[in-house]
Amino acid sequence: MLLRPPARRWQKGPAVVYRPALYRPAPPLAEYVEFFGHWRHRGPNYRSRALPRGAVTIVFDVGRRQQLDFYTADGRTRLPVPPAVVAGPHRASYITDIAADEPAMAIHFRPGGAFPFLGVPLGDVEDQAVGLEEIWGRGGREVHERLIAAPSVAARFGILEEFLLSRARFAVRRDPRVAAALAAIEADPSVRMAEVRRLTGWSTKRMIAQFRAEVGLAPKTYARVRRLQAALRRLGEGTAGGARLAADAGYFDQAHFVRDFRSFTAMTPTQYGRQRLVLPSHVPVARHKYAIPAVPGPS
Repeated sequence: MLLRPPARRWQKGPAVVYRPALYRPAPPLAEYVEFFGHWRHRGPNYRSRALPRGAVTIVFDVGRRQQLDFYTADGRTRLPVPPAVVAGPHRASYITDIAADEPAMAIHFRPGGAFPFLGVPLGDVEDQAVGLEEIWGRGGREVHERLIAAPSVAARFGILEEFLLSRARFAVRRDPRVAAALAAIEADPSVRMAEVRRLTGWSTKRMIAQFRAEVGLAPKTYARVRRLQAALRRLGEGTAGGARLAADAGYFDQAHFVRDFRSFTAMTPTQYGRQRLVLPSHVPVARHKYAIPAVPGPS
């Protein structure tokens, strides 16, 4: 099922340098995938910090270099990754480096959304970056080759959509009790784990095991990540800051909020507010102004 081409929309800054294009797939993929992204930075290498969001991201280099550069949170240690990689749910930020004029793509799954497609317990890729071919075999290599050869951004989005829909035929059914736990945590990231366990009807041990298999993190860790995401949204809206934001997000106090924020993001809330992008989970390591077009979808 293909999404109708959306109207072209731009969010403009005074200087357009970096242009990620986003495509949000239609149902049934919309239940599993937040968006597909396409990046091509016409300038010096573009470094950004990927913040924890409690979900899987698949990244492709679809240009000439065929080399993705990932670094640890401090930006010093290069992580060896292939040009098509599955980044599992992380408990700390990591840095990606995109070469000048090098196109890259990403599938941003929703929390738990990758489980029916990857065919492995997501706990196996927690804090890991694993080659796509290791998980999808020849199919992973072939879809990567098709993305490289595609003539346009819209065609690439269509390839991803078609491929994921074909994978869905072999999808593992998600447990509705995990879905209930995800919904409870999303509604209130400060919810007590005893309440989440009550919703599932499982023992603590069984809940943790099943949740990690389908989501990639233990429930308590996942709740902390989603609380961070809620705080990022509030910071982005500019509606609250400091002690009020900490209290609204369910932190014990502002010091607790700042400490948790730094452990996940390697920056302070103030630093994030100065550097944040329209995409709240990606922060430039160096300042860049950019626009985000909603490009035509596949037809």
